[in-house]
Amino acid sequence: MPLSAQYYFTGEVKGPHNDNLQGVYIIVQSTGEIYKTGSSGSFEIISRKTDDSLTFSVEGYENYSTTISSNEFLRVTLKELPLSLLSKKNYPASVVDGSSVSFACNSNGITYNNIRRFLDMGMPVPPEAIRIEEMLNYLNFYYEDPEENDLFHCSSDLLACPWDLRHRILCLNICAKKAAMENAPPANLVLLIDVTGSMDMPNKLPLVKSSLHLLVKNLRDIDTISFIEYGGRGRIMAGVPGSEKDRLIRVIEQLSADGPPPGDAGFKLAYRVAAGQYIPGGNNRIILITDGDVSSTSAARHELIDLARRGYEDSIRLSCLGVGLTREEASELSLLAGAGNGTFSCIEDAQQAERVLLDHLAKGLSGIADKVCFTVSFDTAIVQEYHLLGFENRRNTQKDMPLGFEGSSVASANAQLALFEIVPKRDSIGMDHLANVRINYCLPGQSQMKKMSYDCLNKPGPFEKAPAPLKKAVCIALFGMKLKGADFTAQFSWADIDKMTKKVFSSNNYIDRDYMALMARARKIYEHTQ
Repeated sequence: MPLSAQYYFTGEVKGPHNDNLQGVYIIVQSTGEIYKTGSSGSFEIISRKTDDSLTFSVEGYENYSTTISSNEFLRVTLKELPLSLLSKKNYPASVVDGSSVSFACNSNGITYNNIRRFLDMGMPVPPEAIRIEEMLNYLNFYYEDPEENDLFHCSSDLLACPWDLRHRILCLNICAKKAAMENAPPANLVLLIDVTGSMDMPNKLPLVKSSLHLLVKNLRDIDTISFIEYGGRGRIMAGVPGSEKDRLIRVIEQLSADGPPPGDAGFKLAYRVAAGQYIPGGNNRIILITDGDVSSTSAARHELIDLARRGYEDSIRLSCLGVGLTREEASELSLLAGAGNGTFSCIEDAQQAERVLLDHLAKGLSGIADKVCFTVSFDTAIVQEYHLLGFENRRNTQKDMPLGFEGSSVASANAQLALFEIVPKRDSIGMDHLANVRINYCLPGQSQMKKMSYDCLNKPGPFEKAPAPLKKAVCIALFGMKLKGADFTAQFSWADIDKMTKKVFSSNNYIDRDYMALMARARKIYEHTQ
């Protein structure tokens, strides 16, 4: 990172008695990175931004969030939690009083990769870094097609709650329509992905991997994808058809940022692969994803620019995505994309990365609806209390959806799972409708709000007979709450959760195996520390 691009956030954290607080977790909101205060309660964070938002968290004190500027020294005083709350880690339920709860889509995969990073280091995961809604949707491949004239599909299942048989789990699966691609030419995409050590940051390779999931969901059988590791071990997988989605997801999940700086060879190899997989009349494109310059010398830069120009003459375009970069820092990427008649983008979040990647596959995929949010209203005659699992660390859940709560954009084939733990009333047997779900949205480029409505049936079923994706989702939520230290999970030992996981997840699927291995690492670490 050039010195001109470095900024420093500095400050100190104290308790109410002016005591220095050591080991306070500091979460940088723009990147998801996590830091700790030192022995004197002080901190120094290197950033590429002049301003950001930080969240401070430590056991026994109230969380505190604030903005910070690189030209000031921040002094933070945390308030102690009341004695009545110090030993409680339960999630507060909401009494059903006729109000509604609204929440927006979430496709950010930073949480899951942060959990993996901490566990790989043999460390417990800071509770404040665990966002259950992100865990659920990073691993969600449960897609159901909407009806022909509908933009969204919504389905619900009501299951017995594994951690409290008096309660129920309402599972909502909301899926956006796949955009029509009949007129889009077949795609030959070569992904040249930087896997050097500098990409091992939450807002870099984890963000890229999360965004690639949605790209894979939209691939057709006539499309092909090739992966080339840029740096690292230089692994390559060429010409994987879009029909082999499980294989593609496995390749994505195996990407790890641990290699030395790349040379020019990977860039040249990408053109050879693109030429080898060339589709006449197709969308032939190389997509370079990196956090820094490609060439090491001026002569090498001119050679690569010339290669990009010659590639375009052969109908192979080059697009460049910069992660963790500003446009000023990525001047070489801009030159390369221009020479290859492609586009250059600086990526700051997962949603933006999804939009850019989908646009390279076909226009019209990246935004099928804007200002999308979901509002759930429970029947007060049936439901006594409810709790939306996840969203504790965010402000994108609101009661009664106030003005200004506009939701987020949704791309083609987006799928969202949301879980509610509910406490039913004893006299609710025989009543038909448990809750109503409203999907509020605007069509792209329009301001008029539209909505769909869906009624959730009050038909509880056993957990064991639920669809496999929903059983997995409930297990993932329980795992997240166990990591957070929720009181009610004390009745579940790590051995119990391990046993439950092995019943639900399959060793024949890479994503499942990876999750099972992650859970096993967590068990080893947490059993040792408790």
